[in-house]
Parts: sequence; C-alpha cells; structure tokens
Amino acid sequence: MGLFKSAPEEQQHSFVEPEFCDYMDEFAGKPVKITCDTNYLQCLPNMAQPYCIKIQTHALVNALLPGLLNSAEASRMESIRQILAEHLGGRCVGQGIVAEQSTAFLIYYVDEERAKYADKILSDTLIGTLRNAKYDMVYDPDGKEYLHYLYPSELQRKQMEDEKILGTLKNYGDDGSEIRKVSFNFIFPNRKAALGFFNHTAEKGFKYESLTSQPAPEGLVLPRYHLVLSKDMPFDIELLDLVNAYLLGHVDLFEGDYRGLETDVITPRYSELRKLK
Repeated sequence: MGLFKSAPEEQQHSFVEPEFCDYMDEFAGKPVKITCDTNYLQCLPNMAQPYCIKIQTHALVNALLPGLLNSAEASRMESIRQILAEHLGGRCVGQGIVAEQSTAFLIYYVDEERAKYADKILSDTLIGTLRNAKYDMVYDPDGKEYLHYLYPSELQRKQMEDEKILGTLKNYGDDGSEIRKVSFNFIFPNRKAALGFFNHTAEKGFKYESLTSQPAPEGLVLPRYHLVLSKDMPFDIELLDLVNAYLLGHVDLFEGDYRGLETDVITPRYSELRKLK
C-alpha cells in the first residue's frame, strides 16, 4: 500500500485525459465542424463539474475552406480558450464552427464554486474579446449538452476510426485506392446470431473469414462469439460510410456489436509487382 491515498472514485473518474477529434456534422441543415473531447464520455455522470457553460460568438471563416476558421481567427479562438481556461477553469470539452452562419461555440464544464461566479467571470473575460458573444449555463452532470452538440454518432465514430486508418496507410505510400481485402469485426451473444448475420450480409458480397468463441465478459456466464467478415473494396471513406451505415443498421437485428474494421497496407511497389503477374 502506498503512502498516499488514492483519490475518490468520483474524482478519478472526472479527470480522464482529454482526446480531441474532428468531424463534420449538420445542425438545422447547416454543416458544422465539430471538435470533441471524446474521452469526456468516460467522466459521465460528472458530479465534480456538473455545470455546463455554452459560449457562442461570431467567427470569421476561411473563404476558400468554409468549414474552417481562417488562420488569424483560429489563433484568436485558441487564445480565447486559454483565457477562459485561466479565468473560468473547468474542462473545455469541445467546439463547433457553423460556417454558413459565421458562428462558433465552446462548451465547458465547471464545478459548483466556479458556477457561482460564472456570470462575472464571463462578463469580465468576454467583453472586448469575443464578437457578439453570448452564453448560458445549465446544471448538466449527465452531459446531455455534450452528447447533443459534440459527441459523434456511432457512424461518425466509425468514420473517424477509418480516417485514422487511411492516414496510416498514406504514411506508407498507400492512398487507399487499390482494391484490397477489408475485414470487419463483430461480437454476438451466440453462434446462431453470428451465422444469421453472416447469411444476411452474404447477399451484399461479404465473405466469411472466421467465427471464434471468446470468454464471457466479467459478470456474465455465457461466452461471446467473434465474427470476422471481409469485402474486397478500395479503402475509400465515402464508400466505407455506406458500408458502415449498412452494417450498423442491421447488426442490431441480431443483437450484435460492430467493433470496427482493419486492412493491410498495399504499397505502390507491391501493386506494380502484382500487376506484372
């Protein structure tokens, strides 16, 4: 046993290291670029910082890339986040940029003590710093505002995972355009459900790779079944979005869980050799 007592479970739970991810969404028919601390989900419910503060401001967007702030504005927003972090404290869990309306919003979670003085802190901090700024604060330990405005849907999370894989492929000189085997991983409560799902997907060109039994999760008795299917296709994000939407839309029918995909690198040199055969 160490010399120091560990922090209470609630306190530990509230300070999971942030991990910010970017993706595109749509609100009220308008495209929105979201930056979300996806790790904040692990902190919920968060009774240590239960008050949500949403700040909205006018923002200048890039004329050539309307989903993004221009470089000066991006730098200014970063300075604002630093100022707010210094004066407001708490945890910034993300921001959104609504380019067509030239607005941006930031979402923070703060403790009860900071919440008492939030009006004064924000008024003093935002005056002269943000254009047409406004804010509101709600008691939100369950993170409903975060989940509604920032946290990606299951399909969007798959897209972010696929973007990371494509980025890795590109680092090895593979742009994803070559047709290759892409493997898809699923977990099912029983063998019958797994085989039923495969039979359902076979008509869409998915191939059976393997089905293995896994130990029961902690607290459960029955094992789970890991199904791997594959499909020959280019690693194209738009095409993968369609495939992921199909899989997510049907795996629930068989009480399964779609765990993601994987593929191998195909280097240009390998591609040339293969064409010579």
